[in-house]
Amino acid sequence: MLRLYYNLAKKSTLVALLGIFMFSTTVQARVPSDPDYLKQQKMWQQIGAEKAWDYSVGSKQVTVAIVDTGADIWHDDLKNNIWTNPYEIPDNDYDDDGNGLTDDVHGWNFIENNNNVRTSVLDNTDDPEAIRHGTIIAGLIGASGNNGKSGVGLNWQIKLMPLRAIASDGSGSYEQVARAVRYAIDNGADVISLSVVGMNDDDYLKQILREAYDKGIVVVAAAGNDQQSGNGNLSNTRHFPVCMDGDSADNWILGVSSVDENDKLSRFANYGNCVDLVAPGQNIFSTQRYAPVYGFNEEFSGPWQGTSFAVPLVAGSAALLKSIRPDWSAKDIINNLLKNSDDIQTNNSQFSNEMGFGRLNIGRSAENASNGSQITSFLPKEKYYFKDTAVFTKHDGSNYFFASTGDVPVLTLASARSLNNKSDEVFALVKRGKYYYVQFFTELGRRWQEKAIPTTDYSAKKIPKSIKIVNDSEQRKIQVEFSEIIVKKGKKNTAKISSKQYDWLNQN
Repeated sequence: MLRLYYNLAKKSTLVALLGIFMFSTTVQARVPSDPDYLKQQKMWQQIGAEKAWDYSVGSKQVTVAIVDTGADIWHDDLKNNIWTNPYEIPDNDYDDDGNGLTDDVHGWNFIENNNNVRTSVLDNTDDPEAIRHGTIIAGLIGASGNNGKSGVGLNWQIKLMPLRAIASDGSGSYEQVARAVRYAIDNGADVISLSVVGMNDDDYLKQILREAYDKGIVVVAAAGNDQQSGNGNLSNTRHFPVCMDGDSADNWILGVSSVDENDKLSRFANYGNCVDLVAPGQNIFSTQRYAPVYGFNEEFSGPWQGTSFAVPLVAGSAALLKSIRPDWSAKDIINNLLKNSDDIQTNNSQFSNEMGFGRLNIGRSAENASNGSQITSFLPKEKYYFKDTAVFTKHDGSNYFFASTGDVPVLTLASARSLNNKSDEVFALVKRGKYYYVQFFTELGRRWQEKAIPTTDYSAKKIPKSIKIVNDSEQRKIQVEFSEIIVKKGKKNTAKISSKQYDWLNQN
C-alpha cells in the first residue's frame, strides 16, 4: 500500500517524503564492470545510459545537492563521490567559512542542526524506508562506476552534496527544505534533487527555488504517488514544489513522474500539467544505508518503486550534461532533456498530454550536447581586465561588464581557449581571508568552479602572485607563480619567484 507522510505541526507547512516500498519479485555501448550492474541494466538501457557513457561518465567538477533524509557518506560505493566543503577545516570545532555552520564539511543536517548528514539509524521508531531513501537516491545519481563494488550511478564520478532536510520518519517543513536549497545555492551546486511533496504552496520556498534556477542550477522535483488515491491529476490537485512554476512562462522546475519497464505510466504515479518528463520508477536497485548492527544489512538492494526514484535519474542526467557542457545554463540543460526525450504517448493513450514531453533519453541528450553547436556570446573576447571584485572585457573602444567574483577582490587574471577549443575560459586569482583560490568562468561570465590553492604551497612569506594556462605534454594546466621574500643579513629583502602547476583543468 502506498504511503505518504502527512504529519501536522503548528506554524509549519509540511512537506512529505514520498513513500517508497519494496517488492519481492525479481526482476552496445559502454558497460561498467560493477558486480550488481545486471540488476540495474534494464533501467539504464531504457533511458540510453550506456550510450551516454560513451560521451561522459560524469565529472568531479559538477555538484548535485540531494535534499532528502541524508545519505550514507561512508558507503563504499559513495564515499569517493561525496562533496567536501573546500573552505571548512574538518573537526576543528570552528566555522572556518563564516556561514554560521560549524564543521559543515560534507553538507548540513537541518533536522538536528548539526554537521552529521549520515542518516541516523538509532531511533527504532523511525521509518526504515525513510532511512534508506536518501542513500538510494544518492546511488542512482552518483554511485562510483567500474570500482568492483555494488552497482553504478548515472555519474560514475561526481560531487554529491547530501542535505538532511527530511526527518527519519519521512516528514519535514518547507522552512527546512528552503534552508537546504539556500545552502546548495551558496555552495556551488549545479543540480538540486527534490524527492519530496507537500499539498500547500509556500512563497519563500518558491522564491528561493526560482533564485536557484536564475543562478544556473537545475531544479528537479517529484510529481508524487497519489494516482491510486484519486489525487494524482496535478492539473486539478496541485502538489508542491513540483507545481511551483505552474503559473510561470518559464519552465524552471523539472517535474518528474514514473513509468514502468514498458514505458507505461506507473499505477501510483501522478500526472498532469506539472509533469515535464517521466523516467523509470519501478524495479529500481541502488545503494542503501548500511548498518548491520541495527538491522540494515544490505549495501545494495531493491527493487524499489516511486516517483522518488525517477527524480534522481533526471537529476543525474542534468549533471551528466553539465559535465559535457559546463557552459550551459539551467535553461539549456532543461531544454536539451525535454527535446531529446522519447515520445511514449502511444503506450499511454488515457493520459494524453499529461506526461510532459516524454520519457527521459539521456543517450540522445548526451549525443546532442557533445555534437551540438556551441553557445555564443555577444561579449568580446579580445581583452579581459579587472577592478576590485568585477571582471570586464574591452572591445572596439567599449567596456563591458563580464563577471563578478562575489565578495573577494581579484588579484590577477588569465584567459585561454576552453577544452573543446571553441570558447573562452577566464580564470581569476582571489584571496578570501588568509586563503587563496582560483575561480573559473565560462565564456558567458558564469562562475562554474573554484579551486583552493593548498595551504602547504604558500606561507606568510611565500604568496601566489600570478596565474597562467600552460601546456604540459599536450595537457592544459593552471600554473601559479609564487613570490617568496628572502631576508639576507646586511642586504635588502629580495624576492624569489617559484611556480607550481595544478592539474585542475584535466580533472573529470
